Amino acid sequence: AYTFTVKATNAVGTGPASAPSHPVTPATVPGRPTGVTATAGNAQATVSFTPPTSDGGSPITSYTVTFYPGAITQTVTASPITVTGLTNGRTYIFTVKATNAVGTGPTSTPSNPVRPATLPGAPTGVTATAGNARAVLNFTPPASNGGSPISSYTVTSSPGGITKTGRASPITVTGLTNGTAYTFTVKATNAVGTGPAS
Repeated sequence: AYTFTVKATNAVGTGPASAPSHPVTPATVPGRPTGVTATAGNAQATVSFTPPTSDGGSPITSYTVTFYPGAITQTVTASPITVTGLTNGRTYIFTVKATNAVGTGPTSTPSNPVRPATLPGAPTGVTATAGNARAVLNFTPPASNGGSPISSYTVTSSPGGITKTGRASPITVTGLTNGTAYTFTVKATNAVGTGPAS
């Protein structure tokens, strides 16, 4: 903060100083936030960032996070921020700007891309065909993969809890006991985890 005085000069010399001005604090917009990273969740993402190295001489009052596609913004006062309302299976990137009393500074470099996702749904239409100490399971994939490709399916028998994993229908379960009645359930797995049983 600065104050100022003024003196007048004529041919004789310089007169006395004026009373001081009111104090002023020079400032500019803040710098660019750095280190913007995003972590995906279920229809949301958590965005973290590092404040600018310079606040421009005026305290930062808020940060504006913008996500693309959509160019939708949210305003926060600190890192991190949880951005909600995203679409599972869609890829997003995020940028951040800092604002102080002077105005809003430049945009950060974009975050890493993230794709929100959740667990896949339950497979449907499970049917079993008996064989010699085995059964062949057919099923229909879940209506929703949760926004992440399904990587495997796990079939579980009852009784016995015998499991078999495969990439797609049909899956053959071996090691069954002839003469024993079995039922089977199927679960789907994606990068987030394993969903509910059929």
